[in-house]
Amino acid sequence: MPSWMIFVLIVMFMGPMMRMMFRGKPNPWWKYERMESGSREEIRRLEGSLAERDLMLEDLQQRMSELESRLDFTERLLAERNASSDFPAR
Repeated sequence: MPSWMIFVLIVMFMGPMMRMMFRGKPNPWWKYERMESGSREEIRRLEGSLAERDLMLEDLQQRMSELESRLDFTERLLAERNASSDFPAR
């Protein structure tokens, strides 16, 4: 095995080992397990707020898409009108 592979493997295992040694738990969500019930309610409230904002963003994206299509249509109409006025009438 090349020496660079050994180094990469050591670095990959060193981070989780250090976290386990100094924190005591390998779970990254360990701080949420010890929270008070008030904090959990706060988290639920914030998650609900984020869900509402996601819905609002989806609505705004839909509206933006509709405006873009209307703008494209208007630009095409103006381009056709300008193109037809460029030709002299017979």
